Amino acid sequence: MSRLPRLTPRGRALAIAPIFFVVVNSVLVLGFTRIHFATLVHSIYTFNTILLPILFVLTALLAYYLPSAGAKRTGLKRLPLLWFGAALALVGTRIYATHIEPNALQVREVEIRSAKIDTPFTLLHLSDIQSAAIGAYETRVFERIRALDPDLIVHTGDLLQPVAPATYHTEMPKLAALFSTLSPRLGMYMVQGDTTGPLLHLKPEQTGGIVFLRNQEAVIESDGIDIRLYGLTLRSSTARTWARHGIMEWLQESSESFHIVMGHRPDYILKFNDLPIDLCLAGHTHGGQIRIPFIGPLVTFSRIPKKWARGFHAVGNTWLNVSAGIGAEHAGGLPSIRVNCPPEMTLIHVFPATT
Repeated sequence: MSRLPRLTPRGRALAIAPIFFVVVNSVLVLGFTRIHFATLVHSIYTFNTILLPILFVLTALLAYYLPSAGAKRTGLKRLPLLWFGAALALVGTRIYATHIEPNALQVREVEIRSAKIDTPFTLLHLSDIQSAAIGAYETRVFERIRALDPDLIVHTGDLLQPVAPATYHTEMPKLAALFSTLSPRLGMYMVQGDTTGPLLHLKPEQTGGIVFLRNQEAVIESDGIDIRLYGLTLRSSTARTWARHGIMEWLQESSESFHIVMGHRPDYILKFNDLPIDLCLAGHTHGGQIRIPFIGPLVTFSRIPKKWARGFHAVGNTWLNVSAGIGAEHAGGLPSIRVNCPPEMTLIHVFPATT
């Protein structure tokens, strides 16, 4: 039986990178229970898309200049090129996931028909702008909104998630200025999200005209349109039984109106899906931000089925639209990351049933 050949100096150098990759990622994952999830993702993402490519390049260069006697026999002659290629692939992944797809805003359009209205209207569902700092991307988003010219705008939570040196104090006036450029004829409304806490005390004149609803109703009536819009608090949107009781009472008060419920987390649909609500709106999931073909999102931080975590679905007696959001998660300084899940807003056309 022939003996396995001993690794040459080049072979030993080339073995460093994969061993280091396995060891560091294992340490990070094993430390999951002691690290905030966003911090863990940030650490793994930074290591694998910045530090690891540098290590691969250095390893390839080192191996290229080391003695290579026996390299042909051990099959290691071309491995430096492999590590160069791996480094380029990892850097390319970061460029795409952080600088290309998170800026590729999509507009989805869906239709609803209802006997409860006589005049058609358009509703633009926004969610999770969640900006680390207001800049050129957000400006383009609002240009797109103005071009769509919706009748009603609703935002299902998480306006900002500033990353230092940005703060709520520096960024909210910029965002309010963008909202002030919008003038939908039926108004603008939003609900509390996970990152909205510091903004809840703001009045409409401080938010650019968008109105916070906290377990409150907005009555919208205009030329054949009778809408009752109910905004849940963050806690109510987490499928609280007592929130269902409040919604049941609210429905009984105006049974002939077109009813819209909006909450940040879509979990509330698990308690509301048998109620005669015409449309339910939510965000929070970001669509998963990373979606694997044929598998779907890796995580959604929601109890709803993963197939509902993005898009427009018939759920029980109602329609549910869960937005993948305009921004991305930035907890712990995490950069924007999106793969196979571009940012989006949804234009919902509501028509009379007879047209």
